[in-house]
Amino acid sequence: MRDSTILLSSLGVVLCGLYVLRGDSGTGKQLDPAAWGSDHVGKPMLEYVTGDECLFCHRTDIGPFWSKNRHQRTIREPEPDSAALAALKKPAELKSLADDVQLLLGAGNHSRFLKKDSSYGKLDLLSVTWDRSGGLHKTEKPHWDGRKFADACAGCHTTAVDPQTRAFSAVALDCYTCHGSVTLDHSKNTQLIHLSKKRHDPASVIASICGQCHVRTGKAKSTGLPYPNNFVAGDNLFRDFQVDLSEKALQALSPADRHVLENIRDVVVLGKEETTCLSCHEVHKQSTKKHRRLLESPSCVTCHNATGSKKIRPAYEVHSHTCEY
Repeated sequence: MRDSTILLSSLGVVLCGLYVLRGDSGTGKQLDPAAWGSDHVGKPMLEYVTGDECLFCHRTDIGPFWSKNRHQRTIREPEPDSAALAALKKPAELKSLADDVQLLLGAGNHSRFLKKDSSYGKLDLLSVTWDRSGGLHKTEKPHWDGRKFADACAGCHTTAVDPQTRAFSAVALDCYTCHGSVTLDHSKNTQLIHLSKKRHDPASVIASICGQCHVRTGKAKSTGLPYPNNFVAGDNLFRDFQVDLSEKALQALSPADRHVLENIRDVVVLGKEETTCLSCHEVHKQSTKKHRRLLESPSCVTCHNATGSKKIRPAYEVHSHTCEY
């Protein structure tokens, strides 16, 4: 763990000495992000209801579009017209590797190539990468890596990663990732399931659930890995997951990542609960139409111009050290 990283931890740290906050911090009172709740760090994996079982009842409201949802497609089988796979097949020296590809990782602009490992819950990651603007990268000495995916990617691209073996139970993100471990009683009382419309989870719980994957600059204190250790919806993510929320760190990020961490900071450090990820985003419909109905706030200018039409946004690039693009 780098000493230069400002850490969030459960050790009685005086936060006002660690965070340089925006001028709109109100009274200046700051919270300890690790002070509430519990976690499943180091505990056995929970049994959970699988997405296939969920969709039996939710086949009419979620089912029709879940197969195209970004959370479901974070790992997916290659489409017949996949530009990434087509590019990998072109060089003669890479064709044999391309023939082994079974899955793709990432969105349409950046993709990685995967194949199933001989071990349960493991995937091999190809060293070659692809992006839409530049084509193939890292083509020198191409090889399959049996550890990279488990150590760097599994926590945010698969479901229920075992903290000991780093094996996952399902590719992509199952319902359990965001809704947690539920009993069948939730069909009679939807307040029993996290993020249900009737439950009204606190902003800190929502920040933890979304932040487990969308905070891309943190590390688990217990493992040193760039993803949480056995996080279950309802846990306090920041009891073990550490991230620099200083203004200096935030300003170094792309607007896409910065607006996430600014909201996380506002909720878990400043105690502002008015706006959460779900205030702006309709996750199942992967839509941001709600955010166009919100009152203008300082967070808008993270991605939009301060004046003029909000449809015109400054150009920016998204890069991630963790995801290697």
